[in-house]
Amino acid sequence: MSFRELHKRWEFDLKSSPERLWPFIADTNRFNRDTGVPEIEIDPAHKPLRNARRKVRLSIYGLPVEWEEQPFEWVKPFRFGIDRVYSKGPLSRLRVLAELNPNEGGGTHLVYQLWSTPRNLPGAVAVGLQVNLIVSRRFREAIKNYDAAAFEGAKNEASEPNTSHSLFDRARLASLGQKLAADLEQAGLPPEKRAIADRLVEFLEHSDDFAVTRIRPYKLADDWNVPRRDVLEIFLYATRVGLLDFQWDLLCPLCRGPQESGRSLKDINAHVHCPGCQIDFTVNFDRYVELTFRPNPAVRRVAIQSFCIGSPQWTPHVVAQQLLPAGEQRVLNLPLERGSYRLRALELPGSQDVIVSPDGATSTQVVVSRNGWSSDPLQVAERFTLELRNDTDAEQLVMLERMAWSDQATTAAEVTALQMFRDLFASEALRPANRSLWAR
Repeated sequence: MSFRELHKRWEFDLKSSPERLWPFIADTNRFNRDTGVPEIEIDPAHKPLRNARRKVRLSIYGLPVEWEEQPFEWVKPFRFGIDRVYSKGPLSRLRVLAELNPNEGGGTHLVYQLWSTPRNLPGAVAVGLQVNLIVSRRFREAIKNYDAAAFEGAKNEASEPNTSHSLFDRARLASLGQKLAADLEQAGLPPEKRAIADRLVEFLEHSDDFAVTRIRPYKLADDWNVPRRDVLEIFLYATRVGLLDFQWDLLCPLCRGPQESGRSLKDINAHVHCPGCQIDFTVNFDRYVELTFRPNPAVRRVAIQSFCIGSPQWTPHVVAQQLLPAGEQRVLNLPLERGSYRLRALELPGSQDVIVSPDGATSTQVVVSRNGWSSDPLQVAERFTLELRNDTDAEQLVMLERMAWSDQATTAAEVTALQMFRDLFASEALRPANRSLWAR
């Protein structure tokens, strides 16, 4: 017996622009948590699946739900969606589409649509009740909070942070905060630097679970509008007194996500595999090793949980991603900033360079084929129409990504060159076998 597809449509007129809302709405890991989606479990695949697909499962009221996660598709900051086919659970299929359209007078008209196909009669009843009685309310609450935070200029953290998956020892936090303040005063640091320590203690106590699991000091400095070097120095002192722990994250050169982490440079392996991008790469310490922080577990223990994978916000440098079946053609209207970009397909070698400038073309066509990419860069305008055609005999995941790396990463090369770091953490050193890579 087949069941008809159920459709739910939400519409919101919001104060914030699509550009400001995008980091909130497109962060589907946070959005799913905030709207009540249970934690997911990612099945470690024994063999790679096509185009970065992953096997995922969760449990709803004790009922197992399993599916193969398809890649998200998006055009930043206006549209994203995903299509899921389930092997277990009350649904057989789920489709989601979010569209952020700018209003003429400012702000955004957000349309969020969900299509669900029940697997059986109990599923049809349960899904309808869940969406109408629970999901709708949580959707509206989350989006209201996101709009308020985005309009005020907050950086991807809603005004009501979620700390529900943390265990705190606030007495220890206060005690170590006082010790940090005393150490900074004894070291002769000026009051404006010591004030950063007070902000750090407050941040560790009140910030969202996601915000403290991987803290980037330069990003936080930019959010606080204070000098980056000052924040890094305070973080290093805070690590010495036991408020923070640091780790060295090894970043994939393509997706730029952390693939491995080490508590010490001695733990770093020079050769790393990224399962999502299906590449092996050699660590470049000038760019691919980043120092990040998290609360010491004795102060705040955070249970790291996943609620979605493949979110557009996992790879913010990717401005567009499309899954093209064999022989399909698609037209994208793209708003880009000036600079250098790269167009590539996940499972094809090579890439096409794209240069965005005011005098570039307003439309262009790219054919994805097994014959390779053109060696001539595409010269396009900041707003242009891209016609993509997949001439291969297989589905292709095509992405357009900005080449410039964020300067908010605190690289290993930069940190270890600081005399202060060497004084505080003299034991940090590379394995002898990796020292030749360090010089690259």
